[in-house]
Amino acid sequence: MSYQVLARKWRPQIFSDVIGQQHVLTALANGLEHQRLHHAYLFSGTRGVGKTTIARLLAKGLNCEKGITRTPCGQCVNCLEIEQGRFVDLIEIDAASRTKVEDTRELLDNVQYAPARGRFKVYLIDEVHMLSRHSFNALLKTLEEPPEHVKFLLATTDPQKLPVTILSRCLQFHLKALDVNQISNQLEYVLNAEQIESDVRARQLLARAADGSMRDALSLTDQAIALGGGKLTSDIVSQMLGTLDDAQPLEIIEALVRADGQQVMALVEQVASRGMDWENLLVETLSLLHRIAMLQLLPQQPESDPSSIEERLRLLARSISPTDLQVYYQALLVGRKELSYAPERRMGVEMALLRALAFHPKSVIEETPPSLVEAPVVPVGSTSVTPASAQPALSNEENRQAAQKVSQSLGTASTVNSPTAKLLQARSSLTRQGQTSPKKPEPAESAKAKPASSALERLVAVAEQRPQSYIPKTQEPKPIKKEAYRWRATNANIEEKQSSVTTPKSIKAALEDEKTAELTVKLVVESIQRDSWAAEIDKLNIPKLVQQVALNAFREQIDETRFCLHLRSKQHHLNSASAQKALAEALSALHGKPIELSIIEDDNPAVKTPLEWRKAIYEEKLAQARQSIISDRTIQTLQQLFDAELDEESIRPV
Repeated sequence: MSYQVLARKWRPQIFSDVIGQQHVLTALANGLEHQRLHHAYLFSGTRGVGKTTIARLLAKGLNCEKGITRTPCGQCVNCLEIEQGRFVDLIEIDAASRTKVEDTRELLDNVQYAPARGRFKVYLIDEVHMLSRHSFNALLKTLEEPPEHVKFLLATTDPQKLPVTILSRCLQFHLKALDVNQISNQLEYVLNAEQIESDVRARQLLARAADGSMRDALSLTDQAIALGGGKLTSDIVSQMLGTLDDAQPLEIIEALVRADGQQVMALVEQVASRGMDWENLLVETLSLLHRIAMLQLLPQQPESDPSSIEERLRLLARSISPTDLQVYYQALLVGRKELSYAPERRMGVEMALLRALAFHPKSVIEETPPSLVEAPVVPVGSTSVTPASAQPALSNEENRQAAQKVSQSLGTASTVNSPTAKLLQARSSLTRQGQTSPKKPEPAESAKAKPASSALERLVAVAEQRPQSYIPKTQEPKPIKKEAYRWRATNANIEEKQSSVTTPKSIKAALEDEKTAELTVKLVVESIQRDSWAAEIDKLNIPKLVQQVALNAFREQIDETRFCLHLRSKQHHLNSASAQKALAEALSALHGKPIELSIIEDDNPAVKTPLEWRKAIYEEKLAQARQSIISDRTIQTLQQLFDAELDEESIRPV
């Protein structure tokens, strides 16, 4: 017997084999047990979580020869044929390949017939959101009131694209993506049954790469087994996925904690030599920071990874402060967000790591002392500017004393772990020194100076000192005559133009060339059927601008290798050497031989261009639509009884 891939070999055959999705399995099992069966079920969720599998299990429970049951026997003919995919009363339809309304009508023509072998005729429609709007409309009535022997099982990855009328006729079950532990445990069970050696780290890497999909996890496992020659190790899986092991991101975090910039850049160079993905480096580093934060919050948390890095993570959790950890996490998270904007991805990673280093407490403490010794705020007078000699300031001796007190306060605060607390203590000591410094006697109350804490307040104080009584004569407001409001001849034309735009006639003119998307497609298809040149353009792989050249010209074939395009003179600006070259190359590729192309201007109305064909077809459809509405009996009755008038200019084909 040929080899069967793991994803098919280990497909669940009973409800208890399904991983997760208990909220769906419980509802279906209870419905089967009490025979409270709906006629239509909708299963939604991401790829590989069990939508089609659960639908087949439901079909097996409905058609088992032992009766409707939540635990089908798996031994009868019906169960075996459903497992093998050849049960005659289970009709599986791929909606992605049968989107037309004709396919749906053909399907519904056989609904009325009774099942041949089973108890129910089950229609399993996969990727149902791919059906067209007309197909959904054709399905509505049958989906609402199907025969008693018919059940509809719909599966989709995008339920938002389904019409509300379809959703309201179905029982909806949303399947959740599986978490890493669920996938890892199932992989362990499968690999043990297959007698394949594996380690915990390898299974976790596969579970993360699967991104919630059990089918993807089994497919990746097949690939890893083939690469490892029957063994599954973390090195093989990392090599296959192009990911890093935990050692390198952990060493980067340890270098960040030590503020060792050279070691950080050396580790980045090692990552570059292995050709790993840069975004994956940030993701792995962020994942380890998250684990460290969880260990800080829950130190008694059981080990999720029995590898050697767990002890190193716990050591980091005890040595790094939670605030610094959050700063590192935020810096790397922003770096990942801005990675696509960096000139190079490696440059973006390096700048993210340097940003994290810039906020290290060691860097902050070393840079703060020069900025701590600042001149005190100089008070500014409210009515006059105080001279520099009268401003209270600290002398050189007082500055030295203040600096000594700051250094003493920094030294005594070494027991405080947070660098922010050290900075606050240093600032408060300097503030107290400035407040206790001697001040000169203050002047009288009228000339008392008000402290200004910002340049904005100084600007306001200076502005208040300006004399407000002086106003130039040239700026005096002139009296406004009442007659000035009577003459509005200049605005009358503008108002007339604006009002003319909103007339019904102008709206009709603006919408005259508006066409629906369905009508546009019909015009293109019919023009291809009538004009061979339009059909040939549809097969060419050319840019839109070059396509406009071809659509606005008709073709003249001089011989087998020479074509001449007659371009309308109104579109002469489209003709260029590059467009002509691209069109000639596309024609050569289509015909399989070199084509010599020339373009001339020609306004001969006897021969239509592809765009003129579309316009002509549109006029034909418009005439047919007018004739159909004019001859409609309902329209004629309205005209006779209510003296209604038909606005023929508003008629549009569909």
